[in-house]
Amino acid sequence: MLQINKLEHLRIGLIDILKATNNFSDEYEVWDMLGLLKVYTGDLELYDRNYVSSLEGKNIGELPKRHYNIRIMRFKHATAVDRFYNAIEILSTCKHGNIDSLLGFVTKGDTCNLLCISLNMSDLTWDMRLRICLDVAHGLNYLHNEMEDQKMVIHRAISSMCILLDDNLQGAKITGFELSTFRETQDEDALPFQKDGLNAWICFSMAPELSETGKATKESDIYSFGIVMLDILCGLAYITEMHTNAEFRAEQWFKDGKIKQRVARVIREENRGNKLFLKEGPDEDSLDTFIKITERCVAVNPEQRPTLQVIIMELRKALTFQENHKDHLRMSFKDIEAATQNFSRANEIGGGGFGRVYKGELASEHGSYTIVAKRLDTRSRQGDQQFYNELHILSEYKHENVIGLVGYNNDEQERIIVYEYAPKGSLDNYLNDANLTWINRLNICIDVARGLAFLHGGVQEHEAVIHRDMKAANILLFDDWKAKVADYGLSLICTISDETDYVIDYASGTPGYLDPVYQKSRFLTKESDIYSLGVILFEILYGKSTNDIKQRENQFLHSLVQQRLKEGRLDEVVFNAINNQIVAEALATFQAIAYQCLHVDREKRPTAQDVLVQLQKALELQSSSKFSVPKPLYMKKLSKGCTRFQGILEMARNPGRVLSVIELSCQDENLEAKVVEELAR
Repeated sequence: MLQINKLEHLRIGLIDILKATNNFSDEYEVWDMLGLLKVYTGDLELYDRNYVSSLEGKNIGELPKRHYNIRIMRFKHATAVDRFYNAIEILSTCKHGNIDSLLGFVTKGDTCNLLCISLNMSDLTWDMRLRICLDVAHGLNYLHNEMEDQKMVIHRAISSMCILLDDNLQGAKITGFELSTFRETQDEDALPFQKDGLNAWICFSMAPELSETGKATKESDIYSFGIVMLDILCGLAYITEMHTNAEFRAEQWFKDGKIKQRVARVIREENRGNKLFLKEGPDEDSLDTFIKITERCVAVNPEQRPTLQVIIMELRKALTFQENHKDHLRMSFKDIEAATQNFSRANEIGGGGFGRVYKGELASEHGSYTIVAKRLDTRSRQGDQQFYNELHILSEYKHENVIGLVGYNNDEQERIIVYEYAPKGSLDNYLNDANLTWINRLNICIDVARGLAFLHGGVQEHEAVIHRDMKAANILLFDDWKAKVADYGLSLICTISDETDYVIDYASGTPGYLDPVYQKSRFLTKESDIYSLGVILFEILYGKSTNDIKQRENQFLHSLVQQRLKEGRLDEVVFNAINNQIVAEALATFQAIAYQCLHVDREKRPTAQDVLVQLQKALELQSSSKFSVPKPLYMKKLSKGCTRFQGILEMARNPGRVLSVIELSCQDENLEAKVVEELAR
């Protein structure tokens, strides 16, 4: 029996929903089911669903919030409202990594709303699509075969609309339980299907026997899952066919031998024009395996459909074929040699003890592309280790904020890794560039935090890449100032478990960025990267590198920051060229999270995801504020309650500094306006 009072922390104010959808305006509407159920998109700040499960014993106000791009399902009919509560009951009962947790709900009179995360299929690569299908299969297997108390759930409405993804377009979860029903596993009687207007939204994925007899079974869910896989394979082409031919059945697409011609263009043209020089499209064996299991799922005869265990096995096989597809990354030494003009000095753009780095123009069937080739020194064992380490990480961990792998060569004594070219070079060259605005700097920080969050857990739940050498020189910039994390020669893949979340290793990294706890204890954790990230954030804010500070001040940047904070002068650690661009609230948010990254206690450092959330908050504060200071202001730290106007005004006349929101809080509430007004004269 549903106890709605236990879900109060998920209740959302109607006014917030109205604001997110502009009062449910047509511009936000994406689906209308005969007026009974409407679907809207919008942006809303909600309690972070990563923390909601840990609410017990806490005040709801203690939970952190974050912004979500949401899908709102609005139920406006008595039957629809019953389905609304049905969905809440199932979502609050099922506990599985691939079953969605309830994000929020709204009730007002006869109108109810469920909130879900939005999804864009065009952003998905082939291997991501395979992983999504595997996640859905695992979730469906849990509903059918692995629930406690001998229960099972027949979903009855599996469709692409019911598949949710996380921020990294991974970690698929099943939702959409409005039409679902509990049943006892041993009860073999098929469940009757209630026919009403709401069923129209699943007509494209409904099994033939379900629409004919109204009886829902595990096999009818398998059919619907097959349609989801067909949707993932072919895009909207299937739904278009259904619209134009009411008698059409999915299995017809497999019988005419033209299924590969119907594969979505975004899949067929994968790797085209993305500078990765892979064979165009997915691996053929992977595609064939996927097509065969999809065809079995949409068989008209329910008895011919495979079990979920078989589906999972075949999807794993398809994924293995695709992962081995990376052999297409292998490049000939002659091609790389020609691209770099025989590794000429004129093409050399960097290097060190590991080897040399060259810029080059590589010819391909799609034209000429600029690349970067790192030729490692194989005379040392370390160079060989770094090569295979970096190649493994870059081929497995693909993300928009992780530098892209173009190819490699390991002929005989050669160890060469080829990357995509970053036209603007590395971040360290722009720290003191007055043309790099505060907004651009914030966006760069967000990109870096997003890339690091992915490395720290974006692929495997119990596996993380610890970069070990996070620094400004390893952040590469593109024409639109998009930032990507690079250089994984020192990185380690760490297994995360309840017992261990660290690696014991000799401290490696760059002085000035290196976590002092790691340096002293040799215990490497994700928090070591977070410390380095904190240094990078302050470098971007201050416009100076930690090495520059070392040369001028005889101390690294993290020591300078700690010193300035103790002196109440943290606002001085701001680049003069950008200080009049910064909103005080955005600065305070940025400084707070950056300083937390440098905490001496590892356990008190934020996660990369926490850093990302706070940086996005700083950007929102910066973008939404209408406050502008006529002149750059500086205010010395004053004791609480001090309101000596002339003294404050004199200090405020000192140009080249930003006004600290923390310091303003110590003053008369009208003081800021008085100072600004006087300076304007």
